[in-house]
Amino acid sequence: MLRKKIERIIEAEKIAAGEVIERPANVVKELIENSIDAGANEIKLIVKKAGKYLIQLIDNGFGISPEEIEFAFERHTSSKIRSIDDLDSLETLGFRGEALASIAAVSRVEITSRTIENDLGVQLIIEGGEVKNKNLVDSPIGTNIKVKNLFYNIPARQKFLKADTTELGHISDIVQRYALSYPERHFIFRHNEIDVLNCPANNDLKTTVFHIYGKNIANNTEKIDHNDIDIEVNGLIGHGKISQKDKNVSSAFINHRYVKSETIFKAIKEAYKGTLMIGRNPFYVLNFRLDPSVIDFNVHPKKLLVRFEDEEYIYNKIYNILRGFVEENFISKEAKYIDTQLNEFVSKTVRFQNQKKQLTEIKHKNPIKEISQKIVNKPTLKGEIFEKEPNQLELIRPDRDDNLEEIESNHILSNNHYKPSKNLPHLKLISKSGQLSNNTYIILEGHNEDDEEGIYILDQHAASERINKEILLKSCDNRNNSKKQGLISPYKVDVAPSDKFFLRENLEDFKRLGFNFEHFGGNTFVLREIPTIMEKTPPIDIVKDMVSDIAKIGKDKSFENVKEEIINYLACHKSIRGGDQMNPTDVKKLLIDLFKTNDPFHCAHGRPTLKFISFKELDKLFKRSV
Repeated sequence: MLRKKIERIIEAEKIAAGEVIERPANVVKELIENSIDAGANEIKLIVKKAGKYLIQLIDNGFGISPEEIEFAFERHTSSKIRSIDDLDSLETLGFRGEALASIAAVSRVEITSRTIENDLGVQLIIEGGEVKNKNLVDSPIGTNIKVKNLFYNIPARQKFLKADTTELGHISDIVQRYALSYPERHFIFRHNEIDVLNCPANNDLKTTVFHIYGKNIANNTEKIDHNDIDIEVNGLIGHGKISQKDKNVSSAFINHRYVKSETIFKAIKEAYKGTLMIGRNPFYVLNFRLDPSVIDFNVHPKKLLVRFEDEEYIYNKIYNILRGFVEENFISKEAKYIDTQLNEFVSKTVRFQNQKKQLTEIKHKNPIKEISQKIVNKPTLKGEIFEKEPNQLELIRPDRDDNLEEIESNHILSNNHYKPSKNLPHLKLISKSGQLSNNTYIILEGHNEDDEEGIYILDQHAASERINKEILLKSCDNRNNSKKQGLISPYKVDVAPSDKFFLRENLEDFKRLGFNFEHFGGNTFVLREIPTIMEKTPPIDIVKDMVSDIAKIGKDKSFENVKEEIINYLACHKSIRGGDQMNPTDVKKLLIDLFKTNDPFHCAHGRPTLKFISFKELDKLFKRSV
């Protein structure tokens, strides 16, 4: 390979702009930050075609003077810092001085701005980074900037933009974060002439949360306002009942800048320990006030990631503050509201002693046959135990009265609890359904395709998943005959703001799956019908989680492209689980339904439903044949 001369890259500014501007949401973020730094208390965002055609931001900030406006679009120019030393006392959101230059390099920009010192404003038109026109015009104090045809001069970059619903979701997410960070300011967000968000000025934070996330989440948050010498924490943290599967629903701000920090997230999550179910994350909107000198915001071009001078100190500080709040508000104060059923909390030892006493009384009062019948027919209580020893067959005959032996044997067999043997491993008989005690696998006898006899091991979840997948596939492909059941009381479902656009754009596709949603307004939808395979109406939290999960599957693709992935998810969600107890009738129905499917040997994700072990293989295992 020949050595090449080092030369300046042609149109390097377009390439460098990619560090900051990858999609319309990046433009929105930079413009909103500039408006906030300019002291605007009203920020209006108008977007068309998810920002690909137009991003317009109008504010009432202090504006840009005619003498400085061209200079503002050059790289590394700023009114916010003068040198790297200023980063130690940074109070503004913007500081690199590259945002406007990067935006102008990859779009057509029209900006009009006026300061209070000037009677007229100045209008500047820029295309691909070059100034095309500059005029003095009438305008209100503040700035009105239009960014048109993003990436018009970089077709390769334009090609990689996602579907409108995806890009709109990213924009919505940015606007909402800053509305939460600055609830005292008026944020208006409009897409294609429709208001997406309108948060009036001078809100308290809880009202803004209501506008964005809905009534349920707003009502289940508690205000925190903690001041220490080196850290202030204020905002809202949510009760466990509004915990989320997606940790990105919550917001953490440092000095009002939205950030993503694993240190902060882990400290908050750990503070909730013991109050959340596994797989759930706390909901919170928190602003941390810290000395700028202990934070490095300059880790990444988009300024989302931060680094702390002492990560461990920050972690411990946040954890201790929030843990104390959680213990006081979500553990101590709420204990009195817990509905307890005393029988559920009686110790197993006490229950065992009571049951043993009852059994002794029965032995002395009833004939053997009657005793045996009563015990065999007695239903087993949940959590009931009769012996501390592990379950196994009584392989050694006890030396006792024959009648008592029969009573003990019947009693033990009916409850599948057996006394230990000194010489053999702990054993017990398989249940009548063939289901093993882990309630995951079922043992069956049968012949394979070569007519060999043997045993099959069935994975009950995998089998159920295959059945449900094919039901959903047929329902989805048959647009006019999807199997749905109406809800007696329709659900109002408040979805995450970033999920709203995906759901709204794909309502007809959801109907094909059996879910009949109607957009109620804002982030709220009404669910009127569900697929018949769901049998029972799922809890509202499960519905919200399902919508969120499905939205993430289809986030960057069309519904049709991810249809099967979504169906796999729904099939898995509604299937019999490992751990679910099954009786012989349940097992029989599962087998009949499984072998009606097109592929009974694989689950929705390709795992096997059945494994076969021939009697010949068993003979080899026990050295009966070679």
